[in-house]
Amino acid sequence: MTSIDDQIKAMAERWPGFRVVEQDASYVEWQGILAPDKREHLVRVRHRIFMVLENISLRDAQPRVQVLKPLLERHPDYEQGPIPHVYPSKVEPSLPYLCLFSPSLREWDINDLIAETTIFWAAEWLFFYEGWLVTRKWLGGGRHVNPQDEEKRLEPDAAI
Repeated sequence: MTSIDDQIKAMAERWPGFRVVEQDASYVEWQGILAPDKREHLVRVRHRIFMVLENISLRDAQPRVQVLKPLLERHPDYEQGPIPHVYPSKVEPSLPYLCLFSPSLREWDINDLIAETTIFWAAEWLFFYEGWLVTRKWLGGGRHVNPQDEEKRLEPDAAI
């Protein structure tokens, strides 16, 4: 399992524009700008390392990414609208979590560095999101899961 300190070090080396805004021994939150297609997006990345005794799934352990500014636009009339490939946030409904990979396909695990996976995936997601705003079609691929499906529930019972 990659430690919080290792995650922070890797992020500082690979993404120096991302700053730690909160941390402790088992939790870190970064904020930084991603601009895959000229438009800047302020994103928040949260990651928590759970205790060994906690009953969690890989889905619960994955990093959480949200776009803080500008808020993601909702378009229910667009293909896969109102916003494609996101998980709803109960705590902050205007800030859904980006769906960056399929937990059931194990495309990310607790040994991966967020700086080498999640940030690239978030930039790619934003690139396709900007295209979706123009074309009204999601061209980023991925599995299209019904929002009521269990896999679309990202928030664990314990808040991150």
